[in-house]
Amino acid sequence: MSDRRNLPLLIGALWVAEVTGSFETAMILAALKKLIEDFGNPAMVGWLITGYLIVGAAIAAVVGRLGDLFGRRRVLIVVLAIGAIGSLISALSTNFSVLLAGRLMQGVTGAILPLCIGLVHENMPKDRAPMAIGLMISGASIGTAAGLVVGGMIVDQFSWHGIFFTSAGLCVTAMLAILAFVPVSIRRPSTQAVDWMSGLAFAPGVALVLVYFSMGKSWGWGNPMPLGALALGVALVTWWVRRSLTSPNPLIAIRSFADRTIAVGGAVTALVSMSTLQITVFFSLLLQAPAWTVAGLGLTATVAGLAKLPSNLSSTFAGPLGGWLAGRGGGRIALIVGGLITTAGWLLWFIVDIDGFAIAVAQLIIISFGATMLFSVAPTIIAQASPPERISEISGMLTVIRQLFLGIGAQMVTTLLAVDVVRRGDEIYPSPFAYDLTVTVIVGICLVAILVAFALPRQLSPQEQP
Repeated sequence: MSDRRNLPLLIGALWVAEVTGSFETAMILAALKKLIEDFGNPAMVGWLITGYLIVGAAIAAVVGRLGDLFGRRRVLIVVLAIGAIGSLISALSTNFSVLLAGRLMQGVTGAILPLCIGLVHENMPKDRAPMAIGLMISGASIGTAAGLVVGGMIVDQFSWHGIFFTSAGLCVTAMLAILAFVPVSIRRPSTQAVDWMSGLAFAPGVALVLVYFSMGKSWGWGNPMPLGALALGVALVTWWVRRSLTSPNPLIAIRSFADRTIAVGGAVTALVSMSTLQITVFFSLLLQAPAWTVAGLGLTATVAGLAKLPSNLSSTFAGPLGGWLAGRGGGRIALIVGGLITTAGWLLWFIVDIDGFAIAVAQLIIISFGATMLFSVAPTIIAQASPPERISEISGMLTVIRQLFLGIGAQMVTTLLAVDVVRRGDEIYPSPFAYDLTVTVIVGICLVAILVAFALPRQLSPQEQP
C-alpha cells in the first residue's frame, strides 16, 4: 500500500496514462480527411480505426493477465513504450503499410485501463479505490476531447504526421510519470504452472470475431471472407473456452464469470455497449442529416463534432461521481443511478423536439454523463469481486466485452435506422419513424440493463467488506 501522501501523484500518473490511451483512440478521427486525401482510399484508411480497436480489444485481457503475473507497473511501461514506438513509426511513415503497422502497434494501449485498475487496487485502501478509479476514468473524456480538438488543430496547422508525434510524446510523458510516482508492483507468481496454451487462441479468436462485426457491412455480411473470419474466430474462442474450463490454472480464466458480481458487471457492460454507447453513431447521422428529412439538423461535420465536445467535458465529473456512489452505497445503486440518467437522456427524444442545436447538446450531455458513470462503475465492482492476482485480466475481459458489443450494437442501430427512409433524388436518409424506433429499442435495452443491475449483491460497498 502506498503512502497516502503520494496517492494524488499516483492517481495523476495513471490519469495521464488513461488520457494517452483515449487521445490515441480519438486523434485519428481528426486526421481522416487529410489521410483520405493523401492515400485516396477511404476503406483502406478506415483500417487505421478498425485495426487499432481490434488489436486493443483482442489483447486487453492477455496483457492484463501478464500484468497480474509479472507486475502491472512493469507491463504498463512496456505497453506505453510499444505505443510510443508505434506512434513514431506512423509519424515517420511515407507509405500506408508502414503507417498501418505503427497504428496497429499503438493498439496495445487498449490494455492501459485494465492495468491501471489493477494498480489502483494494489496501492490504495479499499474505501478509496472506487473514487480513484472513477477519477482516473474521467481522463478518458479529456483524452477523447483532446484527440478531436487538439488533434484537429495539429492536422490543420501542420499535417497528420503531427498527431502521431504528439501521441509519442504523450506515451513518453506517461511512462516518466509512472516511473516517478507509481511504486514497483509486487509480483504475484502463480502457485501452479500457468497453462500458456489455454491463452493462445483467445486473442486471434476475438480479433476474427471483431473483424466480422467491424467490416461485415463493407465486405457484405454473407460474403465468404467475413463469414470465414467469423467461423474461424468462433472455433478458436470455443476451443479456448473448453481449454480454460478444464485447465487447473488457465492463462485467461472464463470461470471467473461464475461469480455473480463479475457476471452481472459483464452483462450490464454488454447491454450498455449495445445501447447508450451508440450515441456517436446515432447523433453523428442525426446532426448532419439535411433539414428536409424533418428529423435532421443539417449541420456540417465540424459543427456536429463540436456538439459532442460539451458532453465530453461534463463527463469528466461523472466518473468520480460514479466511483463515489460505488464507494458509499455499493455498485448496485451506482449502476442504477447511471442507468436512469442515461435513459432519461434518451427519453428526452420523445419529450422535447430535437429541432435545435442547444437541445441536441443538452441531450448529449445527459446521455454521456450517465454512460460515463456506468463506464466507471462496472470496472470498479468487477475489480472488487476479482481475486487480487487476476484483477487486470478480468478488467481486460470487460474491454473485450465492450468492444464486441459495441460492434454488435452499431450493426443493430444502422439496421434500425434503415427500416424506414426518406428520399430526395439519390439522397437517402432515415425517416423520423426510424429514429423513433431506434431510440425506443435503445431505451428498452437500457431498462433491461437497469433491471440486471438489481441482481448485484447488496454488500458491495468497501465499508461493508471484511
